[in-house]
This record gives sequence, C-alpha cells and structure tokens, in this order.
Amino acid sequence: MSDATLQAIHDAIAAHIADENEDDATEYLTEWAVTAAAVIADNAEYTSYWFLNPKGIPYHHKLGLMYRGIEYLEDQ
Repeated sequence: MSDATLQAIHDAIAAHIADENEDDATEYLTEWAVTAAAVIADNAEYTSYWFLNPKGIPYHHKLGLMYRGIEYLEDQ
C-alpha cells in the first residue's frame, strides 16, 4: 500500500474522530488498524480479509486495537 493511501486513511479516521467528539476535547489519532473483507464477484462464497495499518505499529498494539474493537462490537 502506498504511503499516500495510508496517509489518506489516517486523515479520514482522524476527521471522523473530530466529527464524533462530543466533548470538544482535542484528541490526536496515534494508531489505527482496519480489517476489511472483499468478496470476489465470480465466487460470492469466497471472502478474503485484509488487515491495514500504518508501518511501524508494534504487534502488541495491533492486537490491542483489534481486541478493543471486538469489545466495542459486543457492547453495541
């Protein structure tokens, strides 16, 4: 993935956090991880999963972000 694409994802997530922030506190996006699913048009039963994250995030931070994401989904 290109650096420009990674920066665009970072900027989009940071903008979303700013839009959703109800406390008017300044929050800075430091790390992020995205899981995406893609289905092949010719074979709808096959799904591939992609894990996107900026370069240099330690493995334990990636796991922590994914675990927190699961906790968030369970709370919904």
